[in-house]
Parts: sequence; C-alpha cells; structure tokens
Amino acid sequence: MSEGTPKEGQPDLRNLQDKFHNLLDQRNHYNDLSREAREQRDLLNAQRRERSQEIEEQKKARDALNERMKEHKDLRNAYQDQAKALIAQRKGKAGALAKSLPLQVRKLRNDIQALLERQETTVLTPAKESALVEEVRDKRRELAKLEQELGRQKALVTDLDDTDSTIDELFKKADEEHAKVAALQKEANEHHKRFVAAIKESRVISAESDQKHQEFIALKTKADDFHNKAMELREKVMAVRGERRAEFEARRQELDSYNTMAKQRVQDPKALEKAKDDALEQLKKGGKISLGF
Repeated sequence: MSEGTPKEGQPDLRNLQDKFHNLLDQRNHYNDLSREAREQRDLLNAQRRERSQEIEEQKKARDALNERMKEHKDLRNAYQDQAKALIAQRKGKAGALAKSLPLQVRKLRNDIQALLERQETTVLTPAKESALVEEVRDKRRELAKLEQELGRQKALVTDLDDTDSTIDELFKKADEEHAKVAALQKEANEHHKRFVAAIKESRVISAESDQKHQEFIALKTKADDFHNKAMELREKVMAVRGERRAEFEARRQELDSYNTMAKQRVQDPKALEKAKDDALEQLKKGGKISLGF
C-alpha cells in the first residue's frame, strides 16, 4: 500500500488536496477582484483630491475677485452719492436765482435817467424839485441793492457751472468704476460656475469611491473566508498525511521484520516447513499468502 492510498473509512487525501487547491484558486480569484476594486477606489480617491484642490482654488479666486469688486462698487457708490449731493445742492442754489433781476435793474436805471432828464428840462417849483431829488435818491439806493444782488447772482451762476462740471466728472468716474465692477463680477461668476461644477463632480466621485470601497471590503472578506477555509483544510491534509506516513512507516517496519524472520526460516528447515503449513492454512481460509522472499 502506498502512502497516499486510504484505508477503508479514511478520507481520500487526493480529494482533500483537490478541495484545498480549489479553495486557494477561489481565494486568489477574489483577491484579484478585491485588488482591482481597491485600485479603482484609490484612483477615484485621487480624482476626488484633485477636485477638492480645484474647489479650493476656484473658491479662492472667486472670493478674491468679489473682494476687489466690492472695493470698486464702494467707489462707484461714493462717486454717485457725491454727484447726487451736488445735484441737490445745485437745485437749492438754482432756486435762489431771480430771473427778473436783470430786468429790474435795467428798469431802475431807465427810471433814474428819465427823472434826471425831467429835472434838467423842466421848470419845477422848489417843493417838486425837492421831491424829485428825493425820488432819484431812493431809486439809486434801490438800484445799488439790486446791482449788488445781481453781482452775487452772477457769481452763483459761475459756481453752478463749476458744479455741473464736477457732477459730470463724478458720474464719469462712477461709470468707470461700474464697468470694473461688471468685468470683475463676470470673471467671479465664471470661477463660481467652475467651483459648483467641481463640487458636483466631487460628490459623484465620492459616491463611486464609497461604492468601490464597499465592493473591495466584500471581495476581500470572501477572499479571507476562502483563505481561512483553505488553511483549515491544509491542517486536515497535513494531519492525514501525518497519519498516513506514520501508518506507512509502521507497516514498512513490520514488513522489514517479517522479511527478516522469513530469511531466518529459510535457513531453518523446521521454520520453513511451519511457514508452508501456515501459508496453506491461510490459503484454506481465503487469506493472502506472503512468504516474504
């Protein structure tokens, strides 16, 4: 009997070895699948890190542009507020102008000239001449007041012209700042769109990565399960091999002892005759005959 030949009731070593190698094949198969899932997960994680970096860069660029936009917006609003204040101030000054004032001055001058001509060309009584002189004096005092007011009004008109120029300049600066605000806002919106897109991509990648991670765990668990079963069966195979080896060694020693005895019997005629009798008896009983030589 060879070492691998099972006795009746003993497990078939070859069958056990086939099962063992099948378990190893299954383990290796699931290890390969789990390794592939892990590599795909790691690749997705690398892509997610890239998206995270892009999210941070786009956010940083957008926020910086928004900060610059706020500065130009504040300048624009300041220029507009100054212009509006000057407009209100101009309206107040314009309301103080008396458009009829030049006509009043001209009329008074004409009236005074007429009175003087009357005084020179007309014979008047002392009382009438005195009254005329007094009237001329009154009109000249009124004219002096109106001329003074007219001078202030001319200065006011000049000031209003300067105010209009300042208002125009302020609105021009406000328009320039508004153009900068619009350009910066457009650029910031582009960064914001890329920021939002990167967030959406990152979420999709994260979901795929989590799915691959769960797949990796499930496959690795199966591989470990097949590995543990293979190791358990390996222990069993090793135990059966040990038992077979021990049995084989015992039988070999028994055979060596038998052969030694057989050789001794060949040298001893009585022992040889007894061995023949024993063999004949075994043959009668249906057993095997082995003389050992």
